[in-house]
Amino acid sequence: MSKVEPTLERLIFNLNTLAELGEEITSPKAFPRIIKSSLYMVMGSFLASKGAIFRYDQAKRIIYPIASKGFGDIKELTIKLSEEVVKEFVRSNNPVKMIDNEQAVKMLGPARAELEKLGTRVIAPLVVKDELLGFITINEKFSKDEYTNYDYQLLSIMAQHIAFSIYNHSLLLKLVHKYNENRRLYDELRCSYYDTIHAFAAAIDAKDAYTKGHSHRVSAYCAAMAREMGWSEDEIEGIRIAGLLHDIGKIAIDKSIINKASPLTKNECRELNSHPVIGYEILSKIKFPWNGIPRVTRSHHERLDGNGYPDRLKKDDIPMGARIMALADAFDAMTTDRPYRPRLSFVEAVEEVKENFGRQFDPHVVRWFFSVIRKEILGDVEHPSIIPLLQERLDRVTINRILKDIP
Repeated sequence: MSKVEPTLERLIFNLNTLAELGEEITSPKAFPRIIKSSLYMVMGSFLASKGAIFRYDQAKRIIYPIASKGFGDIKELTIKLSEEVVKEFVRSNNPVKMIDNEQAVKMLGPARAELEKLGTRVIAPLVVKDELLGFITINEKFSKDEYTNYDYQLLSIMAQHIAFSIYNHSLLLKLVHKYNENRRLYDELRCSYYDTIHAFAAAIDAKDAYTKGHSHRVSAYCAAMAREMGWSEDEIEGIRIAGLLHDIGKIAIDKSIINKASPLTKNECRELNSHPVIGYEILSKIKFPWNGIPRVTRSHHERLDGNGYPDRLKKDDIPMGARIMALADAFDAMTTDRPYRPRLSFVEAVEEVKENFGRQFDPHVVRWFFSVIRKEILGDVEHPSIIPLLQERLDRVTINRILKDIP
């Protein structure tokens, strides 16, 4: 191995190359581009005719090229390494001369012949934390000069830089894999969670032959109003779930009472009106990822004037989510057939809401609700969620006439 000392110009050049290499491997560029640029810098530093960077697959115990220059297409090349070879390279962690070198024979074994076919003159292991990540191989210099001690020292430093780049990329791949795995599990759990909630909603609606789909419509109306009011996506999702579950307490109410066509007795009315409290008791035992669902469902029959139930709350004492739900629940009840009366038309339902403006319904919520409807009719909403659920066709002229005097 030659011991020729480098000139001052060569030292400065190599210092600059190391600085550029450090900048390259920490850049946000795509990993293949970083590795290829790093190889070119290595080859340029030694004026090597050919070179490659190999990556080590620990599971298969093979190395394969991830960047090369001067060999043509060697993408499919794989070289098997024994466990002893890997341990020896990790132990020594120094570049190895391939020609007339007993150490190379001992360290590489059968792999040496494969590398010699490529014309490899020097092989530098890429090692981080006692883990072999791959190799840098370079062929003879264009000048035919021998590699010097200084060359080996410089190559060792460059190899360390590149090894850390590969190591960090490996960590990133593991993190991405773990994230994707966790995301898949989360999505599966979320689907299961929503399936359970929808099953509850279906069970609730099944008790009332006249209100099939009521919970889903109330859920859609609530979400549309909350979005119009500028709520966050998490808050919107919370009230959407609350809408699906708002009548869960009816599971405990006798079906004959729910579907009774004639006026309810005082006891029957008391039993039916207990469903918000029953629902609250059921839902308060569940840990939801959204705040306030049990309280909102308990209060969705409260009125601003204090004449609602079960707690006779007034005005701001009623949670905003419950005020939204109170309008959604009542509006859907008005516009669907019930045992005791046929559905109201949209115009009739709007007049009913106007009549109870500020007494049963929150004026701000009413304005937001009809703002959504107006926008959906005018085509200002990409995915309408209220109009498609109504059982009649509406046009902008009718909507403007009906809604023009909303207080």
